[in-house]
Amino acid sequence: MGMRFRLGLFNKRRINLIIQDHVIRYLDLRQPELLEVKSSGERYLPEGIIQDGVIMDRETLLLLLEECVNDWGIKGREVQFLIPDSKLVIRKQQIPVDHMDDEIKGYLYMELGRTIHLPFEDPVFDYVLLEKDIERREILLFAASEQMVTEYSALMEDAKLKPVAADASCVALYRLIYVNRLVSEEDHVLCLQFDIPSLQLSIFHHHKPQFFNYLKINTDMKNWNINMHSSGVQRVKWHGDSEFIHGIIEDKLVEIERIINYYKFSMNNGQQGITKVVVTGEFPELSHIQDRLQSMLNIPVNVLDQSDYALPSQFGVVLGLGLKEAGL
Repeated sequence: MGMRFRLGLFNKRRINLIIQDHVIRYLDLRQPELLEVKSSGERYLPEGIIQDGVIMDRETLLLLLEECVNDWGIKGREVQFLIPDSKLVIRKQQIPVDHMDDEIKGYLYMELGRTIHLPFEDPVFDYVLLEKDIERREILLFAASEQMVTEYSALMEDAKLKPVAADASCVALYRLIYVNRLVSEEDHVLCLQFDIPSLQLSIFHHHKPQFFNYLKINTDMKNWNINMHSSGVQRVKWHGDSEFIHGIIEDKLVEIERIINYYKFSMNNGQQGITKVVVTGEFPELSHIQDRLQSMLNIPVNVLDQSDYALPSQFGVVLGLGLKEAGL
């Protein structure tokens, strides 16, 4: 009888890790394709250690990450991680029709600094082919600062982890939305991730990203109450003035509406607009945001629910990152 090593003893799967301005989160999936959670954890960070994705106090961050690695028992594991949203650029780019698929990367390198201008000197990039016809080819360019990706990789290596793959949060999140069958290929989906320090917006059509934006949310971390939950995860509550937080939400809704109009009228010449909205994140007011968007836009607004996986909503992106290993 040939023995098949399917016990999982010999197959150490990658763990999924995100390091944001305010938190480190990890997730270990037993079977990524089934989203079967083996273990998870999070550690909120003191203010000022990371600002807008930039590591300000590496020494303290490394100490905290090493503590997490020991507490979570993940030393020596391979890691998939996310590139900080604040340092990610996603944009559509026209390229000459006569370029073969394997020539696209070379063309992009040549055009850097000439026709393609990015807010950092040393980009690492990838692209998705959006469409091609006789007149034009269009790609979606993903670019990040190589220095920043290297900094985060080196930090993980110093904490005895093995970083092997980096990803964009909007793509990770969309994998989860896709697996939950919340969207069809025809939909123009606006994905909103409300986290404490920021709001990530992305738009997908034909299951491909079309637009991405990162908006800061300015609140005082002292007014967020972070309580340990029985599952080892924290629940985030706002204990400042509720009028204030609703005011912040209203400000963001104005920006969301502006982006929705831009997508319809500037990007699609008034032909197609958003058909669906999916909301997720750690913000405790997601159902209020859902109600406000529903009445404002008159289109279906879903809150992405992770309770099936026994995880709170702030784990959506990390779950989606885990699906990367399942080939999605």
